[in-house]
Amino acid sequence: MFIRAIILFLCHLILAMTAGETVRAQMIATPNQVALGGGVAYSSGLSAHFNNPANLMIREDHRRHEITWGIGGVHHSTGVPIRNAGNLPGKVRSFFVPEDLNSHGMITDAERNRMFYDSDRYHQTQSYEIIPAGYTWSGNDRARSLALRSRGITSFEMNRNWYDSGKAGDDPESPFVRFVNESYQVYHEVSFAMAREVTMLNQWHSGLNTLYIGLAPKVLFGGMYSQIRYRSEYQIIDDAWQNSGELEVLTAGNMNRYLESLLSSGNAQQAFSEHLSPSSNLNTSGLGIGLDAGLTYIIPLGDDISLSPHSQEPLRKSLRFSVALTDLGAIRYTGSPGEWYTQMIIRTYPEIPGKTARFEGKPGELLRYIKDDSAEGPVLENLGRVDDSSFFVQLPTELHLGSALQYGWFASMIDLNYRFNSPDFRTDGWRISVGSEIRLIPYLPLMGSVQLNPGRNVAVGAGAGLDIGIVRAAGAVRLFHTEGEASQWHVNSISALSLQVRF
Repeated sequence: MFIRAIILFLCHLILAMTAGETVRAQMIATPNQVALGGGVAYSSGLSAHFNNPANLMIREDHRRHEITWGIGGVHHSTGVPIRNAGNLPGKVRSFFVPEDLNSHGMITDAERNRMFYDSDRYHQTQSYEIIPAGYTWSGNDRARSLALRSRGITSFEMNRNWYDSGKAGDDPESPFVRFVNESYQVYHEVSFAMAREVTMLNQWHSGLNTLYIGLAPKVLFGGMYSQIRYRSEYQIIDDAWQNSGELEVLTAGNMNRYLESLLSSGNAQQAFSEHLSPSSNLNTSGLGIGLDAGLTYIIPLGDDISLSPHSQEPLRKSLRFSVALTDLGAIRYTGSPGEWYTQMIIRTYPEIPGKTARFEGKPGELLRYIKDDSAEGPVLENLGRVDDSSFFVQLPTELHLGSALQYGWFASMIDLNYRFNSPDFRTDGWRISVGSEIRLIPYLPLMGSVQLNPGRNVAVGAGAGLDIGIVRAAGAVRLFHTEGEASQWHVNSISALSLQVRF
């Protein structure tokens, strides 16, 4: 049986290693997700609540109750050098806690070359996830879990033409295009998860093979929300550059109030001070419902009898297969909603205006960035609200597939994830991770993984924990390597579990 399990696992491994062209990994809620790149088949306890609630049935300790205080993670797509890893949480925080709208100076040639060294399009994403508290209980035939979570993502993309007009006019038939797009959303959740054994299916098979099912309905409270798209085209007409600009904005909450004030007063700093504050994302602008659901099939290996009726032993030797769907649902934004649009306006310039101001993507910055540009700013003068009714935003649904092999002190797993509606301007598609956990010392789990990213770029995750039965804590980081002039390793994700108590 064990040899057969190894063969099955190796087949999954081969499939994973040959499908790495469209891989991305950004799950950051728990140290397991950062260090292992997923864990849809391996995770248990509160780590499974939002990832695969079926795994709440998996016992990793004989104690039935588990209280968790403080799981959190942050992600920054461009990362920071390893020596500055401690600055990453504060750097991500500045993208979700509006504290100033000051200009950050002019972009240097070195910065521009670093941003666009391998593409004419620059993309940056920041995200965070915090689970401040959670409680799980597991019995022989069912498990329950209650958890709170807050998370947010902000992302933007822009092209090189904002900072470099050297190629303008090379093809008189093609317009010179500048574009910048931004997405910002924060929401808070209250989730209750239920898991149990699917007894009907299990009765069709001999042995201890077991199928678990889990459902986690949740209520979501939306904070600020905005989607902004701006496109500016320059075309040579009669020896002059004719410019047309088009701006689309969909906002809710304090972000929409900021836009209203900006347009009425013309003063971006004043509008920012009046409507964007560190507590802006605690004001509810939308309400929604969602669902996380999963299935896990477990094949015990060797002498493991933990799945037998009335057993209280933790699962130690098994082969697992899981499928889960997370974030099925939507949020309806009703708090100060606004859809804004500008008809295409035409301007003429003797030459393409230069642009050297740095853009970072902080809350409210893009509208100021456009307004302060003497060439692009006039587009705001023609921006008008076309709709003020409520609107729906779909949650970032993901499909998770995975398998895990656990044999005593060693565990290895493969995760495949597919995103259906990415909020960060990345193409929807598969991402794959291969990870392992080793316990050479029973109370010291060591975790590691490899993720294959587009273009065969490699990211690695690493983590460690302290698990003494009653109390558990853990931490993890994810790193990637940059090429070009600044060739070095960067940290782009950090996660920590502060304290977990079992009784």
